[in-house]
Amino acid sequence: MTRVGIVGNGVAATTAIREIRKSDESFDIEIFTDERWGYYPRPNLIDYIAGRRTGEDVVQFGYDWYLKNDVKVNLASPITKIGTKDLSLETFGNSHGKFDRILVAVGSHPFVPPIQGAEKKGVHVLRTLDDAIDIREAVKGAGREIVVGGGILGVELAAAMKQVGGDPIIVTNVDTLLPLQLDAGASSVLLHRLEEMGITVLLNFTCNQVIGDVSVAGVVSSKGDTIEGDLIVVATGVRSNTYLARQSGLAVSKAIAVDNHMETSAKGIYAAGDCMECDGEWYGIIPWAVSTSRIAARNIVEPGSANFARVTPQNTLQVVGIDLTSIGIVRPETPEFESVVQIDREQGRYFKAVIKNDKLVGGIAMGDRKVSMKLRRLVTEEVDVSDQRQTLFEIE
Repeated sequence: MTRVGIVGNGVAATTAIREIRKSDESFDIEIFTDERWGYYPRPNLIDYIAGRRTGEDVVQFGYDWYLKNDVKVNLASPITKIGTKDLSLETFGNSHGKFDRILVAVGSHPFVPPIQGAEKKGVHVLRTLDDAIDIREAVKGAGREIVVGGGILGVELAAAMKQVGGDPIIVTNVDTLLPLQLDAGASSVLLHRLEEMGITVLLNFTCNQVIGDVSVAGVVSSKGDTIEGDLIVVATGVRSNTYLARQSGLAVSKAIAVDNHMETSAKGIYAAGDCMECDGEWYGIIPWAVSTSRIAARNIVEPGSANFARVTPQNTLQVVGIDLTSIGIVRPETPEFESVVQIDREQGRYFKAVIKNDKLVGGIAMGDRKVSMKLRRLVTEEVDVSDQRQTLFEIE
């Protein structure tokens, strides 16, 4: 019987389990996670903070799911070392024997910039359900919440806090919101929406220091501007979890290095999701985790059988109640690209199509799910749009 050990329990790990079980029900699968909960999607944490979900509702796969899929699950069991020669896994003081294949899917951790005083009581990050529980409890007694970071997580966090009676303010060190997904025009529409909700946003505010004695009392910018607040959540992006891989002797760059089969520098050990990179390419998005874990799983079942095809970066989600899709190139910087834009700030709509050689290579659709679906199809199918420039955002 082939034994598979999986380190991690996020979307990459659980997708790999489903993919393996599609092909072979006989594999002996054992999973290890440092968390005390079953699998939960990260977006559910925002719903929990906003009061839209209970703690039980956050967890999507409880013990019964692992039992149904014939998987032995070890909760609160962090792996401390991977044996690259004998394919063993070690927890604190225990060795878990030899596996035939190992999948490393340990995800990423919040990045906290070098902010003086960030260790003070009242400064939080959001990555786990335990983090969300702490933040939700802290919001109840907070006078004002400061969210450092204007990406998807920061904006959604502020909206969740507002929904449960908070008074959040977003500060970001750049001049747009969601800088990885939106251009300046789309950002202005989102900014207008947040202002309507009563959420203050300060652009070009570089948080330099957390003030207060033991507990936080506010933040100071690099220019000396001060904002008072007694709860701070830092939401400034993530970094790959590479410590375990480094300790175990696997090749690591910014993330765990893998080949087109998702195999690491050690034979029989694969990696997928936020923790790995392929040919220097990395995305901290769900499509990346799903795609890489499926390839890893297929090669775990039959080594060398599947090759990785590049992922077009895309996000499809709801941001403060607005349907948003961002796909491919959205901020072209060279003249061979053409952009077609349509904007309606009052309705919260912004559409953008980026064209190169008569094909759509990227776009933004904010405020209309049907337009989002159309743009995704045009990009993924590489449709010639030479005769559609005037009707790109129309729905039949």
